[in-house]
Amino acid sequence: MTNLSGKKFIFYAAFTLLFAFLLIELFYLQIYKGQKYLQHSESNRIRRYVIQPTRGLIYDRQGDILVDNTPSYSLSAIPFECNKNDSVLTILSNILHTPEQTLKKELRQADSPFSPVKIKRNIDYSTLVQVEERRLELPGVIYDVDPKRMYPYGVRAPHLFGYLGEIAKSELERRSEENLRAGDYVGKSGIEKVYDRLLRGSVGYDFLEVDALGREIRDIHLEGEKAPKRGADLYLTLDAELQLLAEKSLEGSRGSVVMLDVRNGQVLVMTSKPDYDPHIFADVVTNKVWRELVNNEDRPLYDRAVQSAFPPGSTFKLVLAAAALEQGVVTPSYSVVCPGYMQFGRRVFHCWNAGGHGRVDMLHAIEQSCNVYFYNLSLKVNVDEWAEFARRFGFGKRTGIDLLHEVSGLVPDSEYMNKTYGKRGWTRGNMLNLGIGQGDLLTTPLQLAQFAAMMANRGHYFEPHLMYKSVHIEQQDTTFFQPVPHEVNGITPETYEVLIEGTNMVIHGDMGTGKAAGVRGLSMCGKTGTAQNPHGEPHAWFIGFGPAQDPRVAICVLVENGGGGGANAAPIAGKVLGRYFEKYPVLKEKFASRD
Repeated sequence: MTNLSGKKFIFYAAFTLLFAFLLIELFYLQIYKGQKYLQHSESNRIRRYVIQPTRGLIYDRQGDILVDNTPSYSLSAIPFECNKNDSVLTILSNILHTPEQTLKKELRQADSPFSPVKIKRNIDYSTLVQVEERRLELPGVIYDVDPKRMYPYGVRAPHLFGYLGEIAKSELERRSEENLRAGDYVGKSGIEKVYDRLLRGSVGYDFLEVDALGREIRDIHLEGEKAPKRGADLYLTLDAELQLLAEKSLEGSRGSVVMLDVRNGQVLVMTSKPDYDPHIFADVVTNKVWRELVNNEDRPLYDRAVQSAFPPGSTFKLVLAAAALEQGVVTPSYSVVCPGYMQFGRRVFHCWNAGGHGRVDMLHAIEQSCNVYFYNLSLKVNVDEWAEFARRFGFGKRTGIDLLHEVSGLVPDSEYMNKTYGKRGWTRGNMLNLGIGQGDLLTTPLQLAQFAAMMANRGHYFEPHLMYKSVHIEQQDTTFFQPVPHEVNGITPETYEVLIEGTNMVIHGDMGTGKAAGVRGLSMCGKTGTAQNPHGEPHAWFIGFGPAQDPRVAICVLVENGGGGGANAAPIAGKVLGRYFEKYPVLKEKFASRD
């Protein structure tokens, strides 16, 4: 009897402990972990879909569309659904002509089993139809419409516009506050990158109920659902017609044309040739295409407007003239005799005109671009004084334009020369080369266009910019870009008048080297330049502005290996300037043309 009672006690004790364990486990699952498993359950039943916003368009200053959108379809898959049904990846592999292992690798990139991950981009419409036809066999497979850019006006300008690409993991971490996800398309360069936040807009969310097989049942409304917000449209300062004209004028050459509105710093034209078809980056770029672009000896990926740093040649003689006048070492009447060369120590420095220019003062030396005159002037201004005035005019530093990868160029001073050549490795003879824009001096077309704008406005200028205004259509909100003004320090009005008169003679004087840049009926100013190149033909430069007494625009033209600036760069400037003043005519100005 005692044994039976003991067995009953053990049985009841074990049963009680088991029941208590079940109660504790039930409490753990239903109460303590209830919220977690409810979320898992809801994740199985409810799918949250991200709705991509429409990316903003890019227009020119007059409202012509430069960058538009066209639909591009991509497939995404939810790993949880695909992994529990092996046939899904098999079917997709056949439709997409992609190995199953590749698809599995893509699925492993997902942030969570319930987050859709891109498995194929830019699928054609027939492929999309096949997916839709087999919808019931492909639970968890969805399609998205990605932004794909097109360029309807015909302006290429890929260096300005930039391109879109899938966000990198490193960028995701850096931009964590922007609510971006793996697989999102963002701006990778140019305007698309600089103004990506404005153009991209914000995503929306929708919720769908699915069955146990992952098939959509109905649209449901939950907290957190919202419509996407369209990105802002950008209006650039570019004039599309003038941009096209400049691009065609440089066709077959390497170089750049930059034109600024001197009244506000707006970039009207900015070309870089050779370039590439911007549609290349609208699709997935293959390794073959990328290698062809990178290895092309003409360097089409290289933005010559802000990255091509070359000696500016005779355009820089104006900086030396300003430095000499402000230092008080000469007056405009200072003159020299040019026999076609100058002896300095054991070296002979030649003028571009082997026959010489005879006796010239400062104005005629600017007009005829006399090297010998500026060789003599170089001996009156030391390298640090010259470098200081060059920096006042913005050389040796970035302009601040709203583009990436702008280079600062190089203005050598004694510290640089000592470091590069040693204290005894250079002499004042180096200053003769620097004074005429040769040697180690490096500038960009944008810097020289800005320098021309500084002269046009007698020292007042604005940071160059491409943004004109942004327009949020849905919010009916327009924001205009506010120009940033600056002043050149330490240059008197009298010095500017000398530079302006001299550059006016370059266009309209009897011996002017820049006649080809003239605009009929207007008094224009300019300066040609021919920069010697040890690797081939000289680089041709022209800078200019006008009208002289009522300035509207400034321009810089670079033709790499183009030969003489007057013969090859000035005619391009004349063509673009001429069309500008046809489109935007001005009243007859006070400083009458000499034509």
